Amino acid sequence: MSLRLFPSRLSAQGLSPAGSLSTALANAAVGRWPQFTLNASAVSQSLLRPAAFTLKIPGLLSDIWESVLRAVPKKKTSHMKKRHRQMAGKALKDVKSLSTCSGCGQIKRSHVLCPNCVASIKKQWGRKNTE
Repeated sequence: MSLRLFPSRLSAQGLSPAGSLSTALANAAVGRWPQFTLNASAVSQSLLRPAAFTLKIPGLLSDIWESVLRAVPKKKTSHMKKRHRQMAGKALKDVKSLSTCSGCGQIKRSHVLCPNCVASIKKQWGRKNTE
């Protein structure tokens, strides 16, 4: 990194002889700071310059872009509407595993007792308990 701060005459002299290297470093150390401040001021001026950019959008895209910019809510969503949306139950899933009961022929869920048969058994047991 320090090689970039050296003056350009160092690169012209070369780095092979040891004596020329020490004289080049001494010369570079003397002239380094003024050159560094010049480079820093040039960099700071380029950074302080405002960066202006323009969007060159064709006509069709500009119409779409305007509608995107206008697609904002007109009013704040009320607390009640937020709660209705958040507290709403999950959608129910369709039951796909249906079959017919072998005892009564009614439609029931697979691997589950038939509610019609269970109700009739409860009635029969209720009669036996009352007798």
